[in-house]
Amino acid sequence: KKEIAMKKVISAKTHSPEYLLHKYWARKPHNIVSYFINELSPEGGVVLDPFCGSGVSVHEAQKIGRTAYGIDLNPSACLISDVLTSPPDARLFYETVSKILDEIEPAINKTFTDGNKLIKYCVHEIVVECPKCKDIQSLSDAQKKGRDYFCGNCHEKIRFNLENLYGTRISAVLFNNEKICTCHADILKNQEKQSSMSVFGDSTSDYSFDFCENRRILAYKGMTTKDLFTDRNFSILCNLASRFKEIKDEKIRKAAFLLLSASAAQCSRLIACRNNLSTGGPAWSIPGFWVPSIHLETNPLIHLRARLKKVYRGLEKLNNDRSDKYGEVKIVRGDSRHEIGELTRSGVKSDLVFFDPPYGDNVPYIEFSSMWNSFLREYPDPDCDISVSDRLPKDKAWKKYSDDLMQILKEISDNLKADGKIVITFNNNDMRAWNALLSALQANNFICEFTTFQIPAVVSSKAQKSLEGSYISDIYSVYKKGDVDDIKKSLSGISEDLIKSARFRGNIISRSLANRVLMLSWLKNNISASLLGETRGIMRGIFEEHDNNFILKNEFKEGPETNYFKDVAVKEAAKKLSGGPCEWNELYEAIAEKTADYGIPDPYELKEALSEKVIMSGKKCISFMSSEGGGLIQKSLFEL
Repeated sequence: KKEIAMKKVISAKTHSPEYLLHKYWARKPHNIVSYFINELSPEGGVVLDPFCGSGVSVHEAQKIGRTAYGIDLNPSACLISDVLTSPPDARLFYETVSKILDEIEPAINKTFTDGNKLIKYCVHEIVVECPKCKDIQSLSDAQKKGRDYFCGNCHEKIRFNLENLYGTRISAVLFNNEKICTCHADILKNQEKQSSMSVFGDSTSDYSFDFCENRRILAYKGMTTKDLFTDRNFSILCNLASRFKEIKDEKIRKAAFLLLSASAAQCSRLIACRNNLSTGGPAWSIPGFWVPSIHLETNPLIHLRARLKKVYRGLEKLNNDRSDKYGEVKIVRGDSRHEIGELTRSGVKSDLVFFDPPYGDNVPYIEFSSMWNSFLREYPDPDCDISVSDRLPKDKAWKKYSDDLMQILKEISDNLKADGKIVITFNNNDMRAWNALLSALQANNFICEFTTFQIPAVVSSKAQKSLEGSYISDIYSVYKKGDVDDIKKSLSGISEDLIKSARFRGNIISRSLANRVLMLSWLKNNISASLLGETRGIMRGIFEEHDNNFILKNEFKEGPETNYFKDVAVKEAAKKLSGGPCEWNELYEAIAEKTADYGIPDPYELKEALSEKVIMSGKKCISFMSSEGGGLIQKSLFEL
């Protein structure tokens, strides 16, 4: 226990095949989750996750012999967790699903064929009706001025989006094994007809779900699942769902539905047409149900067969890893506020609670999962979701979020054993989210024992260079039952940590680093949530703000403006690389651990400090240079 209390930084590993069965938001690194569960729960103990999401915590607990309970309101989350913790035989799954795909392939390929040539993609342009003159306009008909489009007839401003969709016009098709699109009028006309028809003639109404209106994720009033697809592709997916429903083996059936929902976005209108179709377009990556004005309709078999191989690899690993030491797992779909209480009343008490609540208004999980849940035909009540959603007025949504966290932490307090722990993973730059969480913890007499910062396995290029204050990873904090007298009312510890961090860097720190130092200090010092409103005042009292940097005021400066961080980083890099090449994350973790008391550095800051000393190749640190070559090395560092 002492060892983990002293470890201030942990480096995440990339997801292994079993965690790539299905995409899900904010999936936690399995090695870090396993580390905390192993250290903070006894052998044979009970681990509870009230927001189990894609099941990382329950599976990692299962692997080391703990009894695990996972709760989630989201049917998609429970499905992923179920398959992960109770997988079917990989070979039987593959054979069962392959046979079904083989059965429907002739009908699908017939509609995606022209002149005996199989079509890979159809390129659709959104067609809308001008709100003024009622003229029908495609994107190519309209006049563009800057980012806006105007009617080519009356010059009224028009918007090419799903809400205004009158129809689509196919402007090109790409045949299999060809690199150049075809725009022959007869082919396009035929595909427009095929795209607007049901392939199997089945009713699709059972799988079309009414979305909640939420403008932030581009879900408008009256929007349904069917709107996200062409008639052709929606009918194919619905027919497949009906066939999967008839699979008798429950484990194979669940894995089949997992495959279907994991493939749905790629078969929808959500995929932009980019790079002249040379890459086939990206995955569903926009944070919402954005249908690009020019988008793709893909033959679903392409994605279904690709996903089948990926799911097979994940299941195969799960089958091979299975051992007699595995603990029992129970996945419960429901409202955590109720289900935790049910566990307690049934006599189940937890040694460790892995607590990964929704991060305020970052992701409305239930609403984002509406497309997936449509094919499962399970529609949870969004009012039971504790995420802050734009479908409610902001003040009301934040009040509900705070109240829900308060109730859940009360249920956890009743469920947790006297010496039990809560490990919390959380981060947010919105103090309303932190206030809701810390108020709930402190009201239920939970005291922070220590904090750890996670170095992510992958950091986007934008985040690597970010100085604007966006956070790059999560804070992990461990709580135990304590005394309300342990909650502090003084902010002096916060100020001291911020000043110390800035002095260590020549009296200047980035906004993102200042925010991170502030929150880590707040947690470890157990400062009252009631004082969170004073954070801005703390910053203004200590720093002068310049762009995205905070510069220490003169009265707090001490000695020469020396960048001690750079000196320590260079020294540690030389020490680490003296034993040979290492991965970037290994070097990052070693230096971050050494400098943690002065603030966990951003990737950008560390790369800048080492730009003249460390030679990189991809994500590997090759060697340390004691003298020249700075320009070339700096280029390779920033290409990481």
